[in-house]
Amino acid sequence: MKKNIFLLASSVLFSLIIFTTCGLDTYYTLSPPTGPIHTPVYDAVDPDSRYFSFTSAVNTNPDTSFRFLGTAVYYRIYASKSTMQSHRASISAVNTSSDYSAAANRMIGYGYKQLFTSDGGYLLIADEGKKVEIRLTNNQEKVSTGIGNTAQISIDSAFYKTPRRVLGMNKTFDFGRYDKESSGYTPKDKYTPPASGDEDFENGTVEDNTYYVTMYAVAIGRDTTYTTYYSNVLPLGTIGINANNEHN
Repeated sequence: MKKNIFLLASSVLFSLIIFTTCGLDTYYTLSPPTGPIHTPVYDAVDPDSRYFSFTSAVNTNPDTSFRFLGTAVYYRIYASKSTMQSHRASISAVNTSSDYSAAANRMIGYGYKQLFTSDGGYLLIADEGKKVEIRLTNNQEKVSTGIGNTAQISIDSAFYKTPRRVLGMNKTFDFGRYDKESSGYTPKDKYTPPASGDEDFENGTVEDNTYYVTMYAVAIGRDTTYTTYYSNVLPLGTIGINANNEHN
């Protein structure tokens, strides 16, 4: 009798272990965005080069119970160039195939925010395998001799949305215009430079009134339990925004 009870208990315990283990074994992986196609250099003199470009992620997960959400772009504004470089190196150190979400989690842990747009939503690109270009600032767009470079997000060379800071749909990256109220400009709040306490800003001593914006692209998906999964991150580069200049 004792032997039968022992065998029954062992069988139940084994079943529980198998059941629990099966639940833990389900893990989804995502293919990251590819590129970058063009990486800006934060101390570049030529304003034409101050844009980010890459190819959006493609869903390679065959499991129909997993929902591929698309490609997100994250950014952070830095006052200190050395802090920016330190964070980039730290994220790169864990951006490996052995733990797909590690780099994204570290990036988010550093305070990176999903890029916002002028239509009041976060940028999430559902189109797969498309060329994406992002320019955060305006340069000479009001000059009568030509349209210059305008702040915009394009997909396969077609205008898609206008980038904004996560603080609101009217918060631009044109920091050098914050005190302009002349004809043709919207209220100066739109151009307010980053300040201590802003959730997208790594506070510090700003040298030469220049801010550094680093961006990453990452594929995002979700399973039936609403657990979020990330791919490895794609470093897009860093631009410098000189708040002494009206055009960047």
